[in-house]
Amino acid sequence: MTSNQFYVPLIEKGVTGIVLEGTEHHHLAKAARVKKGDEVRLFDAAGYRCRALVESVEKDRTKLLVLEEIAPEAPRVRLVLAQAILQAKKMELILQKASEIGISGFLPVETARSLKASGDRSGSKSDRWARIAREATKQSKGDAAPAVYPAGRLKDILARPARGLRIFLSENGGRPLRCLLVEAGNGVPPPAPEVTVFVGPEGGWTKAEEAGFRAAGCQPVSLGGRILKAETAAIAGVAMIAHFWNG
Repeated sequence: MTSNQFYVPLIEKGVTGIVLEGTEHHHLAKAARVKKGDEVRLFDAAGYRCRALVESVEKDRTKLLVLEEIAPEAPRVRLVLAQAILQAKKMELILQKASEIGISGFLPVETARSLKASGDRSGSKSDRWARIAREATKQSKGDAAPAVYPAGRLKDILARPARGLRIFLSENGGRPLRCLLVEAGNGVPPPAPEVTVFVGPEGGWTKAEEAGFRAAGCQPVSLGGRILKAETAAIAGVAMIAHFWNG
């Protein structure tokens, strides 16, 4: 395994040479201090990867020779984190850590007790979140950065047709998450190819929201008897699911 991984927008099939520019070149040359003759790994937005040899490190670009193409490996379970919107720093922390763990998608959710979507139409927040997801994927040597979806209202999201299993973390009952996960162990496949886990805001879900989850066929699950902060619950929940079903 190479010690450094870098992001490029697209690795074309059959390509023999790739040029790194901008922030990725700067990271390679200044932060990682990669030199001519070193081997690195590259990944793109679709999860394609390759091993590459550094041919030259110039002032504003790095030229690389592709040694081996590596097709993306689909996870056993596509894990989507639907997170009630929190203060910006907390959302960024959750996205960073969940991307390191290996989620496939990140969906900000407006709820009764959450912050509202900022209404930033410039795309700057979406760009920042996508960059955070890429950097975390790069650091953890993951295959593909998670998709960052536009924020949506909880009732609208629940009205969409379910794609696989949908669960929500609840402080008011529900099966222990570990029981659901252990049942799919010992060679038994996960219950669905895609799992969406809903994590509530500070203050939790309202009674009406919990009723809405159940009406939409979502399963309530519990992380135990302790009351966790929203960011702790999100990271703990996706880590457990990823470990049991994608580990």
